[in-house]
Amino acid sequence: MFIDEYRSVRHILTAPSIAARTAPYIGEDDFDFAGLERERETMSGGESLLVGIASELWFAKKQVGLWEVTRRLDSASFGRVLDALSIARLGAVPGPEALEHALAA
Repeated sequence: MFIDEYRSVRHILTAPSIAARTAPYIGEDDFDFAGLERERETMSGGESLLVGIASELWFAKKQVGLWEVTRRLDSASFGRVLDALSIARLGAVPGPEALEHALAA
């Protein structure tokens, strides 16, 4: 299992705006994306986008346009996605100094 990838996807799927709806589809080491896709049909645009981003991170298949992340997500969801990307890349949500160091490497 890819621990950082799992943690980053879980971080998105446990965002407060969707956590109650996604919880049944989060396993200990995998996700039920077939179930999440069904659930996604009745979500708002931003909520659905979060599930799409999580799916793209998990399966490494292009689904979401980068423009959607910056234009369609509210501030809290945008921050959640940035944190998830840090988890996937760095293994944790870093403080400012650690992020600067990682980006310089």
